[in-house]
Amino acid sequence: MKRILLLLMMIWAAVVPALAQKGLHLDQLFQGRIIPQERMVETRVRGKSIEKYQLSFYRSLRMSVTDEENKLLCQLLGQDAEQSIDMRSYRQNPHSWKTYTCKLQLPAAGGKNRFICFQEEWNRKHDRCEVTVIYMEGSVESLEKLEELLK
Repeated sequence: MKRILLLLMMIWAAVVPALAQKGLHLDQLFQGRIIPQERMVETRVRGKSIEKYQLSFYRSLRMSVTDEENKLLCQLLGQDAEQSIDMRSYRQNPHSWKTYTCKLQLPAAGGKNRFICFQEEWNRKHDRCEVTVIYMEGSVESLEKLEELLK
């Protein structure tokens, strides 16, 4: 009986994070359909360590991408931005294309507010782009409040 319960808990732990990004265009990235999993560094956090930020789930991907891959990621981000409630984007230096950041608040799902942060950093010297995509969900009510909590 204990083995069955343990097995069910392991299956639940594997399935729930996969459902978190469902309905998002960037979900293709989290599933490894755009960039192979072996080229990405993934971080998942759930539980008490992020409760102080009013979050229940945090998932990030960091990777180096080609120009074509970056264009596709930006296109998917744009499609998710169309359904966003709030959006903030900015460049580190308005006269430079070096760093671009975009933050989205998406419609709530499953009683949880959802957020995406996207950052690209160009390294012209090495002719590559480093991209970080973060998905967060929790009870925090707005993008503004999330930014305050994370400072």
